[in-house]
Amino acid sequence: MEKLARQSGAVLLKKFAQTRDVKVKGFKDLVTDADFAAEKVMLKALQTGRFSAPVLSEEKGGTWLDEQTYWTIDPLDGTINYAFGNPLFGLNIAYVQNGKATHGVSYLPVLDELFYAQAGKGAWLNGKRIHCPKQPLENSVIFCAWSKRSQQTDRQGLRYLEALSHAALSIRDPGTTSLGLAYVACGRYGGYVYNNATPWDITAGALMIEEAGGKVTDFDGVPWNPQMKTICAGNAKNHAALLKTVRP
Repeated sequence: MEKLARQSGAVLLKKFAQTRDVKVKGFKDLVTDADFAAEKVMLKALQTGRFSAPVLSEEKGGTWLDEQTYWTIDPLDGTINYAFGNPLFGLNIAYVQNGKATHGVSYLPVLDELFYAQAGKGAWLNGKRIHCPKQPLENSVIFCAWSKRSQQTDRQGLRYLEALSHAALSIRDPGTTSLGLAYVACGRYGGYVYNNATPWDITAGALMIEEAGGKVTDFDGVPWNPQMKTICAGNAKNHAALLKTVRP
């Protein structure tokens, strides 16, 4: 998985230095030629490799509801950043076995930061063990993102943005979930909230946070799983307060 992440990241970096082919995929949603190029590398490796299993990918889709063991990949996380030449982008690869995430990798190519985790074994950044510092919400920088694809989700996001702006030290949205969740795992952010989660966005990063000693649930406080639609991630000391600000 680490080798594949670096190979796919090299594809993204090569195309990042070139003129980008950008298309509109949906409402406020873009896709580039780099998304498909990196995905092609990932799919070939995963579908023909030692651990062959169905693959759920952001661009090619998949039927994860019918599977208990599968790969989930996001070949380019932060496509809007990428499309405008912003170097904050990454990729995710995760393996789910019998409904539980067992391995996860997130890679930030420009920064050359490779985050990875294995269930029950811990989480690492470029070979160094990482941990979630235990800080209260008032001392935490929170990654706060929300869907703008409907009036309801936009209104919900603005509500918890306002609540968090009062409760937390500071709010950020760098525009890439892979970076946001990985940075919670290593302590650069104190938490992450998002009301439009997808399996390829959250599976690798949520596993990393738990393996680093953090806590991840949905907005109702239910322990996370790859299929949940909202995510509230924090450390052992601030999660309860963080959850209180985003509860429906």
